[in-house]
Amino acid sequence: MSAYFAESQWGRVRAQAKLQWDRISYAELEQARGDPDYLAELVQERYQLDEEDARQWVQEFFDSL
Repeated sequence: MSAYFAESQWGRVRAQAKLQWDRISYAELEQARGDPDYLAELVQERYQLDEEDARQWVQEFFDSL
């Protein structure tokens, strides 16, 4: 997965990610900084998904932007 964003875009993307995944804090999203692999780990942990499902959900999110 590859979905890094320019610094100027990350604030908007982070806000959309927070709406998508309310179990992940703003601080955790800030730490992710658009890293889809790290974000997938957070999604997997918070939503108790298997790795593939979490990665797919994150990929679908980034594809929708």
